[in-house]
Amino acid sequence: MKYLIETWGCQMNDHDSEKLAGLLAKEGFEAAAGVGDADVVILNTCSIREKAVNKVYSELGRLREEKLRRPLLVGVTGCLAQQEKEGLFRRAPQIDFVMGTMAIQQLPRLVEEARAGRTRVIDTGEYPDNHLFPPETALRHSTAKALVTIIEGCNHACTYCVVPTTRGPERHRPWKDVVAEVRDLVEMGYREVELLGQNVNSYMGGCTFAQLLDRVAEVDGLEWIRFTTSHPMNFTRELARTLVTNPKVAPFLHLPVQSGSDAVLRRMRREYTIDQYLERLGYLEAGRDRLCLSTDFIVGFPGETEADFEATMALLERVRYDASFSFIYSPRPGTPALRLQDDLPAQEKSDRLARLQARQVELTLASNRRMVGRTVPARVESRGAVEGGHWLARTGEWKNVHLAAGEGRRLPFGELVNVRITDAGPHFLKAEIA
Repeated sequence: MKYLIETWGCQMNDHDSEKLAGLLAKEGFEAAAGVGDADVVILNTCSIREKAVNKVYSELGRLREEKLRRPLLVGVTGCLAQQEKEGLFRRAPQIDFVMGTMAIQQLPRLVEEARAGRTRVIDTGEYPDNHLFPPETALRHSTAKALVTIIEGCNHACTYCVVPTTRGPERHRPWKDVVAEVRDLVEMGYREVELLGQNVNSYMGGCTFAQLLDRVAEVDGLEWIRFTTSHPMNFTRELARTLVTNPKVAPFLHLPVQSGSDAVLRRMRREYTIDQYLERLGYLEAGRDRLCLSTDFIVGFPGETEADFEATMALLERVRYDASFSFIYSPRPGTPALRLQDDLPAQEKSDRLARLQARQVELTLASNRRMVGRTVPARVESRGAVEGGHWLARTGEWKNVHLAAGEGRRLPFGELVNVRITDAGPHFLKAEIA
């Protein structure tokens, strides 16, 4: 039997897919080259925005046609499965099994039941210890960086967000387990890890998140630590100090703000004002200058006025983020924001998003150009030259690098090399081996 896992969404979903692959491999399944080669296709889904959900249903339509041609099991896992539950079968009867976010370790049982002919197999139950998944079971992708989940769920209650529903309340892995996993990953050859959580900096697995970073940094052979995603209300002075002083913590911070308007933030129930957000950025002090800072924006949230949007643009100018991820508000089932009046025309939302993104491109280009002439370490992320003749690499600041290595030269995948930045665009840097 061969399996194929298709993944949408965040890094947490990427790592969940590694866990799913490992569980199937333990049962004797082999990875398929594509849909046409698979006996089981699993869609590991995201539901944080409507666009992601639509992509899943489009893929389910294609799989329905595939099932008409030959025997094929189709399963849906992840956040959409946890959110829609039995409703998935009604909308897409070609689905054979549905598994929620907390039931990952039940996958072999669900597949076996579906193979035995049982219809509409489902488990979206709560398994409070799912965050204690045995890390050695995960079948790691061949990447330069390893993903490590340290916390599952979220205790915040943002009015637009489905995460508390789809991922449940926070569950924290013991810090000794996290350190042991990182140590094992280094022995496997990884030199960089990314610590994951829906609200990663609220970690309380026997120590603070800042203390966890310091303890992970003590692992011999580890070079860089990254983490995502942080909530401003859990961004402490202690964490800021660790971020700017520990040389193994990569100089990159993603701190979502969502809006520059206090009125919008109240409707979002984000629990902070813009002054409080800026205060937390101030914890970085002079260390801010050596960090790449990114954020998230939601444009067109219900009730957002032109003045509210201008406040967001003003914040963008004040902070001058090195990068940002911005989206039009997407209504999600079961969220409190659905009760808010959303009367802003779609075209106006699109226009505002375009204005914000255009200005961010300018700021990102300026940030990248400031690196021209510098020599910095970058991790090699491709196993050879890609189209265009360059290699792919990434700096500690999370900037993409198109690296000229020279005719016939081979670079060590996953290793750090010193590169000299020669040019910059808004989406990547150009560099040569220093």
